[in-house]
Amino acid sequence: MITSRASAAFILTLFLLSPLRAETNAYSAVRSASDFAIGGVGVAGVMTREELAMREIRDSAQAGEQLRKLLREATPAGQMYALFALRQLNSTDYVALSAPYRQSSTIVPTISGCIVHTQRMSETVRWIDQWAKKIRTWEKP
Repeated sequence: MITSRASAAFILTLFLLSPLRAETNAYSAVRSASDFAIGGVGVAGVMTREELAMREIRDSAQAGEQLRKLLREATPAGQMYALFALRQLNSTDYVALSAPYRQSSTIVPTISGCIVHTQRMSETVRWIDQWAKKIRTWEKP
């Protein structure tokens, strides 16, 4: 009887912690992103692990908190994912949060389809301003 209770408690603990673990993995993926890529990349048009992780964070209950934390902790590419998600969420403080990046000449490795290139953060933010909300409407439910 003790063994089955211990097993049940262990399984329940794993079940309850799995969303936290997934969120932690998503956060880590965005935080350490080496490239910024929205939409499919490569010949097959596969969505990157980091974009999927950004969507997971964006759609979570703690999205605002996690995305703002990424702006402080992430690589330049990860920061752009965070801004992208905040723009998609129509965050009221998006303009203020994006302001420092609008003047930044920090280089962001970017992938567009099959093309790998670099661009300044300021250019990436202008692209996010223009496309983030539109792209959200194209997502499949």
